[in-house]
Amino acid sequence: MIKVLTGEQMRNIDKKAIEDLKIPGLILMENAGRAVCEQTLEIIDEIKIENPGVLVICGKGNNGGDGFVAARHLVQNNIQATVVSLHEESDLSGDALTNHNILKSFAEINYYEEMDLELLQNMLIESDIVIDAIIGTGLKSEIKGQVKDIIASINEYSEGYIISVDVPSGINATTGQVMGCAVVADYTITFFAPKLGSILYPGSDHSGEIIVSDISIPDFLEEEEEHNINLITSHYAGISLPYRPEDSNKGTFGSVFNIAGSGCLIGAAYMSAYSSLVVGAGYSVLATPESLVPIFASMTPEIVYVPLKETQNISISQESISIALDKSQKCNVFLIGPGIGTDPSTIDFIAEFTQELTDRGLTAIFDADALNCFSKMERFALPVNSIITPHPMELSRLLNISVEDIQKDRIKSARQAAEQFNTIVVLKGVKTIIAEPDGSIYINPTGNSGLAKAGTGDVLSGMIAGFAAQSCDLTDAAILGAYFHGLAADLAVKDLTEYSLTATKLIDYIPKAIKEIY
Repeated sequence: MIKVLTGEQMRNIDKKAIEDLKIPGLILMENAGRAVCEQTLEIIDEIKIENPGVLVICGKGNNGGDGFVAARHLVQNNIQATVVSLHEESDLSGDALTNHNILKSFAEINYYEEMDLELLQNMLIESDIVIDAIIGTGLKSEIKGQVKDIIASINEYSEGYIISVDVPSGINATTGQVMGCAVVADYTITFFAPKLGSILYPGSDHSGEIIVSDISIPDFLEEEEEHNINLITSHYAGISLPYRPEDSNKGTFGSVFNIAGSGCLIGAAYMSAYSSLVVGAGYSVLATPESLVPIFASMTPEIVYVPLKETQNISISQESISIALDKSQKCNVFLIGPGIGTDPSTIDFIAEFTQELTDRGLTAIFDADALNCFSKMERFALPVNSIITPHPMELSRLLNISVEDIQKDRIKSARQAAEQFNTIVVLKGVKTIIAEPDGSIYINPTGNSGLAKAGTGDVLSGMIAGFAAQSCDLTDAAILGAYFHGLAADLAVKDLTEYSLTATKLIDYIPKAIKEIY
């Protein structure tokens, strides 16, 4: 896992490094600027540009100070660096002013107040690399006026590579929101740890490749209890895969009891039940309306079927509760909800079955229509060992807040749900968020827009249940499900494109995703 910090957390760490550990801010700025220079030189080497021209655009805060240092080191490395300061010397202060004054002995500084926008645009066109050192992690208000025009010009007129310092200017370092407008970088060189705003969408779309550089802040400052946001890595996914001993049998790898399907939503049941097997579960038991069983049996003989009594519209009837409880006795994980609909009788069934699981302390994953059923109940309680896998609309119904508010701060919303329902929350969408009741967050880096198709969520819930059946810790089951679900999509679109990926095709790439990491 890689720790990810909010803008405020990073500023607090800077403050502790300076005040408690007595590391001068001037040294931190020097290290940051040197790191930007070193990474820029590596990028120049990679893209093989001879005699590159670098334009460094500096704001007035610490971000601008980092830019002044970077420009000085570039000049010392015989790189043709042009510096534009958006502020006069009288507007600068602290370490940024100190490094501005040092730079004057090495290079000419162009002041934007003595230029016009057209001249800057010509500089952007002529530069092979543009370094954006305008605004750092402290941005809270919307960008307007002159700075907005400059950022828009960087995006429109830069014909070379754009490198942002710490975060792209205009991105909120905590939420990832675009504050009016934001630089679209090819690379973001950040310090000590990735910033949350560069990981979350839409900030992630503006950050390009993120390069984390050491600036001599000790690692132990990262190990605070409140620093509980983590980026899932391929290494973590690999070491967390369930062990499969040679002397095993199908009972070794658990059994998923999947309550899914209705007359209009047959595919959801199939995809969730089959996905549990594909990730390694020993058994996948599908409890579904009885008239659908012959259809499923012809599709997938590997699944075990439990016919349930059904309503007139082929939904699960409350009358089948005793059958479901009896046939699920030997299963260790329950997956409830894909395609079950919200018939009143089905809602009664879900309420009673969930209460039984809660009373028995069993492990359950609730997805799709199970969540919609809960939203229609006056009250409900989830088992202690449980996961819910909502998309934003489903979470909106559960929390009674708007989808827009959820999307504005997905981490806050996922945390709220995890605490309120005392469950692990897998909030689906770009950069899927996994939240634990204690506030810990895990961000999934894999996946693409090809997953924006009906049925892919059913595949995800089946994968999570399949990993949980193999005795994975529930958080790890959620992490593994999300990571390999996204990775399967990333591998699939290389062959199929994001336009043509479907949920059933996605299942075919799950083995390739596991093999890629395993």
